[in-house]
Order: sequence, then C-alpha cells, then structure tokens
Amino acid sequence: MLLAFGRVIMLRLYLYKGSRQLTFVSKFRKYITLPATWGGKHIEPQRVGKVHVNVIPTRWQSIVILVFVALNLTLLFVDMWTVPNNTVYYTDAIMRARNIGDRAALLGMSLFPVLFLFGGRNNILTFFTGWSFETFNVFHRWIGRMMFINFAMHGWVFTYYYRHVGEYKGGSNFDYWKEHILNNRDNWLGIVAITLIGIILVQASYILRHHWYEIFLVLHITAVVGYFATAWNHVQPHGYMEYFYTCVAIWGFDRLIRVGRILLAGPLSTATVTVHGDAVYIDVKPAIHFQPKPGQYAFLYILRHNFWESHPFSIMESRDDHYVFVAKAHKGLTNKILRSVTKKNGHDVVSVWVEGPYGDSYPIARYDTIILIAGGIGITAVMSYALDLKRRNSQKHVTLYWMLREHSSLRYVQSQLQEIAEGGLIDINIHITGETEEDNEKIQSVSESTSISDCSERNQGSRLAVRMKYNQRPEIRAIIAATIQKAEGSVAVMSCGPGSLADECRKAVTDNVDKVKWRVDYFEDAFSWA
Repeated sequence: MLLAFGRVIMLRLYLYKGSRQLTFVSKFRKYITLPATWGGKHIEPQRVGKVHVNVIPTRWQSIVILVFVALNLTLLFVDMWTVPNNTVYYTDAIMRARNIGDRAALLGMSLFPVLFLFGGRNNILTFFTGWSFETFNVFHRWIGRMMFINFAMHGWVFTYYYRHVGEYKGGSNFDYWKEHILNNRDNWLGIVAITLIGIILVQASYILRHHWYEIFLVLHITAVVGYFATAWNHVQPHGYMEYFYTCVAIWGFDRLIRVGRILLAGPLSTATVTVHGDAVYIDVKPAIHFQPKPGQYAFLYILRHNFWESHPFSIMESRDDHYVFVAKAHKGLTNKILRSVTKKNGHDVVSVWVEGPYGDSYPIARYDTIILIAGGIGITAVMSYALDLKRRNSQKHVTLYWMLREHSSLRYVQSQLQEIAEGGLIDINIHITGETEEDNEKIQSVSESTSISDCSERNQGSRLAVRMKYNQRPEIRAIIAATIQKAEGSVAVMSCGPGSLADECRKAVTDNVDKVKWRVDYFEDAFSWA
C-alpha cells in the first residue's frame, strides 16, 4: 500500500511531458508490476475444456498474496512455547495444539474487518492506493480463503485437544460428539460458522459468479449473514467482540455513503432507455447534477426491475446535465431491460436511482502520445476519455482503435464519434470484424444509415480522422510496439474490452516498456467481479 500510495502521488502530481524513466524502474515494471503472473492471461479466464474456471491475478498481486499467505502461516506456527512437565495439558503436543487453536481463531478474527473493508464499494483505501475495485476484490477473496484455513485449523485442533484431555480422554467418538458438540451451544455454533465459510468459498467460485451472478449474490449475502450470526454467538462468551463491532461499523459506513450518493444524485431521477440491437442506451437525467470524470462509473437501480439490485455501468458521456450509459444485454438485469423496452417499440422512460460516481480517472491527458483501444461495448469507457481529450482541444498525438463485430453497433455512439472526429485531432480506426464491406452496403440499402464517412469528408482539409476496415482485426501488439518505439515523449496506452484484448495490450506494453527512454504507462479499464 505504501508503494501504491507513492505511485498515486506520482501519477497525480508529476507532469509526464517529455519525462524519462530510470533503467531499474523500467525493469521493475517489466518483470513485476505490469505482467500477468505467468503466460499472458490475466483478464481472460483460464479454461478447463470449454469451461471458464478462474482468473489469474497480475504478477504483483500474486506476489502480495504469496507474502500474505506465508505471513499468516508463519504467525500461526512460529514461536510456539510449551511448559515442560505441566499438569494441565499432560504433554507438550497437547499444549502446543491448544496454543495453535487459540492463535488460529484470533488470526481469523483479525482478518474479518479487513474482509469487510476490501469488499465494500466505499473503501477509503482506494483513494490512497489508486487500486481498482477489481484489485481489492482479488485480495478480498484471498482474505476469505485464509479465514477459512484459520478457522478450520481452530476447529480441528480443538477437536483433537478435547479428545485427549478431561473426561473424554480415551472415550468413544460418539460420546464425545454427543456430549461435547451436540449438547454444547458454543461448539455447534462454531461448527456451523466454519461450515458456512466453506459454503461461501464454494458458491463464490468464478463459474457461479460469471454465469449466474444474481444467484451468487443472494447466496453470498445469505451465507455471510448466517456466518456473522453464528460466529457472533460463538465468540461472545469469550470476548473479542471488537472485531464484530468494527465489521458492523465498516458495513454501516459503506451503506450510509451509498444512500448519500443516491440522495445526492436525487431519488427521483428518470432515464430514457432505447434499444439498438442487443445494446441498451440509457440517458439519465439526475435530479441533482454531478460532474463525473473520464473513466468513472455509477451503479444504476432500475426501480421497475428489482429495485434492491444495482449494476455498474460506465459513464460514457456527461452532456447538458444528462449522463449517457450504454450496456450490452447479457443475462440478468440488462436482459430484463432489453426485453421490456423492446415490447414498447424500443423506447421507454423509467425511474432510476444513480449511485456514483465511482472509480479513478487516469491522467492520460498528460502524456505526449495516447493510444485508446476498445473492444465491443468497451468503447463506453474509452469514449469518455476521447471526448475529454477532444473538448480540451488537446494537441497530443491521440489514436483510437475500436473493434466491433457489426456495423450496426455504431448507432449507439454515432453522435460521440462524430464529435471526436471533427477537426481531425484524434485518429479513429474502426475495425468491423464480423462483416465485409459488401455486407454493409447491402444492409445500408435496406436500413437507416449508420455510416460516419461524412466525418472523414468534412475533415479532408486537415487530415483523415476516420478509417473503416472490414473483416479483419488490427495487429494490436505490433501497433503498440511501433507507437512506443517511434514516440518522441511519454506514452499512455489505455484499453477496455474483452479479456483477450486487454491481455494482448498488457503483454505489448510489458514487452516494450524498457526499450525506450520515455515514460510508458498502461491503464486498464476492466471492472470485474471475477
């Protein structure tokens, strides 16, 4: 966190125009902070056959996790003293087991408030570290895993301890379990609490989170409430309640800030929702206006559909006190919105709550050369930066690459594309990967035109602003490498899109970060619950 805080200060205060980087810094970033843990996959899930099973952290995240696990295990077993020939525990092994059991419980409880803090939306540490929600979510899951290991060790060791001391020494397993577990409220509550943590770990697997998020969320909240109640009653006779009070305070603070954000934007906000193919275009007019920064997002509550449920959406644009969100319909809430609006001829007005803005805004405007790369619906986050650069009248070398499957997807960003194309300040490269130019001409002959070729015509006096290519993907790694090596100053590469695209961009920057004397930074907009 100290290293992250130093990076935040540098990003927010240091001007990157013409800045150079030290050799050891570039090497450290190349081999530690930038790459995936191994291979090239980070955002793209690992597969077993055709099933996505997990997401691998970045290398620096994996190092932090490894040190955290090693520290926890060290603190669990190191410096475990015994009293020779004592008359309470009979043997050194029994005394050592009792000490390990107590220590495991305290280590697990000490992680409990951190688990709540890292899992909340309004985590104050995000301001000091600059870490994304995705980063804290990675650590949140590993903290939960170590809590389970500590509590499982606590339960197993105390079972061993009670089977070797006191009235149950040498007795049958059935007598022990009947008298000491089933008839002892503290003990069976502890067993239920440990079992619930195990259930949480299983139901929080990537497969369930990714494919059935709404089911995961309900199960997760239910299991956490059950664990909290049983653990509270198990621990209360022994003290140590300050850990639970701290969790309640953190949870309450997070909910209070959430409500405050909703009230700040106005609980009577409305949204105009239109459908473009499988995309949902949401134009929100909040009762009270706030100015989001590029790259920020907000949680939307569509009151018509499960008012208690919220989902994050990137704020593509803020204009005339309106916020523009675009989402591609998948399962769950976005699909419900798509179906309900489609039934009303593709246009509807709904009541919404807006909770935000959240997220950090990358200082890409400070760099001399800027590469913006988007895939599919990832254009929403990238477009917010492009619009900001255009409205600043930035004279930087800015290039935008957008890969999408169908030409019709241009409809939901038509006006924004036209704005950033005017004047030729930003080179726009659009790659339609699922259609040929002939296919598009046939479609345009029978449907409303979505071409933005007129932007290029208006800019012939300056330079070509828009390049359209069909049935091909750009060589992103080669483009990034060539741009970095030709740049005469600092370079920022920013991506948002599918995991494979983001990993390709990360790999390209990692491979070239130490090949030039200028500062090169990679920024990834990948809001993920994975």
